[in-house]
Amino acid sequence: MNTSEFSATPVGSFPTTHWSVVINAGAGSESQVRAALETLCRQYWYPLYTFVRRHGRSHHEAEDCTQEFLARLFATDGLARARPERGHFRGFLLTALRNDLTKDWQRAQAEKRGGGQALLPLDFDAAGERFAREPADSGLTPEQAFDRSWAAELIEGTVAGLRAEYEKSGRGALFAALAPLVWGNAPSESLAAPAAGLGMNVHAFTVALQRLRRRLGDRLRARVAETVADSADIDAELRHLIAAVVGGTAGR
Repeated sequence: MNTSEFSATPVGSFPTTHWSVVINAGAGSESQVRAALETLCRQYWYPLYTFVRRHGRSHHEAEDCTQEFLARLFATDGLARARPERGHFRGFLLTALRNDLTKDWQRAQAEKRGGGQALLPLDFDAAGERFAREPADSGLTPEQAFDRSWAAELIEGTVAGLRAEYEKSGRGALFAALAPLVWGNAPSESLAAPAAGLGMNVHAFTVALQRLRRRLGDRLRARVAETVADSADIDAELRHLIAAVVGGTAGR
């Protein structure tokens, strides 16, 4: 996977992000904080489910644990655990969930199962099917599986957004031809066939591919920026997540 397209770009003042709103809860209204946290949880709840499943929990146990964890997170004492020094939302969630799982939730969840109201309308049936399709013997630790799942959510969401933009502007066929090539270093001769299929010459197709790579890199950095408290952390977090996709890295 080529990561050269995702190098740091100059930025001005770091914008207010969902995570910075959460960790500076005292500076904003409760509704703003909850809205920011809900946005993040909607985007990244599946890695929580994955982490619990990788700890040997069943589908229903993982569903209960994830919902209960999110309920605790939205509670006042849960938000109080979010501090600026925690740096990024991924690390905060992983640490908090790991700590909660060590408190023998399995018995508590069995007692509560079916009695609580879902905090967010999350599709756990689809989550179970998705998890079943993932390799069971991947050799990843729960932390590594969490990071890989988190990175997949980030990348898939970003790619889906770009695909929608291309399709809206009538360039869906171009995106379909470019997307399989965006991560690699394809030699020019291998671009001739897809270019010809679109009625383009190789140079024009190459320019379009480079443009998509830049846009993807910018969008990925923007998505990562929403989960960190400091602009200095963006590139390190992005590199970590790309490494998680490539080979599986330990959670940090």
